[in-house]
Order: sequence, then structure tokens, then C-alpha cells
Amino acid sequence: MKPTATLLRRIMYSCLALLAAAALVSCEETELTNTEYDDWCNRNNTYFAQRMAEARTAVAQAKAAYGDDWEAHCDWRMYRSAAKATDPAAPAAITDSICCKVIDRGTGTGYPYSTDSVRVNYVGRLMPSASYVNGFVFDHSGLYSSDEYVFNPNLSTPARILVSSTVDGFATAVQHMRIGDRWKVYIPWQLGYGATAKNSIPAYSTLVFDLQLKGFARAGNATK
Repeated sequence: MKPTATLLRRIMYSCLALLAAAALVSCEETELTNTEYDDWCNRNNTYFAQRMAEARTAVAQAKAAYGDDWEAHCDWRMYRSAAKATDPAAPAAITDSICCKVIDRGTGTGYPYSTDSVRVNYVGRLMPSASYVNGFVFDHSGLYSSDEYVFNPNLSTPARILVSSTVDGFATAVQHMRIGDRWKVYIPWQLGYGATAKNSIPAYSTLVFDLQLKGFARAGNATK
């Protein structure tokens, strides 16, 4: 049975309402004076809520139509942070999770652990804004930030990273990826750098990673 339009709207509105409630905790932005970042906390909360609503709706449709085989027919994923899942019985806030959209599906087997090192191609952006329609690029692998360079197998220079050294949302995503997977990963500020600015990243920033897993190695072994 396919979900009705009313049910899908309820899923989306529930997602937005839950995030709005979570966002009531400290959105103090008095230190931000650049108009590019006016109301940055609330704008980021809304942006992430919209992505989560889109993901929840797509997953609900796929599960209703395909049951246990839903992942083969849906490009969206949602993963709760392991650090936030200490009590599985406790209700999860939307911002305890990330959402990801599949760009390319890999064929590798196994998944990285939190103690592993990984080789990844990536571009990290902020949410779209007035000056940066596609989002300000705050970090990337390789020499140049263009997607054509970062993800070109002949030009890319994958970064070698310890999973445990990354922000919670990044670590959560990469531990669910197979070699060859490329995802668009949306990380709420609560699983990113939080209420503290980090270099060119303002406080309360949703992080958006175009992320591709190229290899991983267990602790004590060289990254493949």
C-alpha cells in the first residue's frame, strides 16, 4: 500500500515541528555581524529540517512500496549518531541524526569502524546563501575545490583521515559507506562544530559534504 498524500504531509510537518522544538535551545548569534549570516542559526535549523523531511518522505514511500528491499529503490538514508544512541529506547531528536542522498553506489564490502582510517574525496560546504548559491566551500580534498577535479579518478588526491578525528556527523556517515559510495551528507550543527565558530565556518552551521569513500584500513594497518 502506498502512503497517502496526507500521511506524507504529516511526516514532513512532524519533522519540521520536532526540529523547531530542538532549535529553541540557544540560538544566540550576537557575535555574527556579517549580514551574510543574519539569523544564521534559525536559517540553518530550517534548512536541515527541510532536508530531513525530504529524506523521511522518500524513505517512507520506498518502505511502503518495496518493504525490506527499500534501499535498492531509494536514494535517501538517515542515520542516528552512535554517540546519541546510548539509550535506544529514548526518543531521538531530529538533530541526533544525519541524512544522506546517494549520488553513486559502490560495490565494496564491509564498512569502516570508528577506530579505522579512511581515504576519501570530499567537498565540504555551508548551506546556500546570498553570496554562495551552492554553499561556501570551507574544505576539500586535493588541490582544487571543483567537483570535476575532486572526484575525477585521474586527478583526485584522496585525503587520509582517522574516522575518530572528524566531527560526529562525518564519522557517522562514513561508517555506513562502502568503498565506491558517493553521498551528499547533511549534518546538523549539533553534530558538526556546534555553537562555536571554526575558522571560516560560523557557529550553528549545517555542514554539507559531497563525500566519496575510496578505501579504509583497520587500526594499525596502512590505509588501502
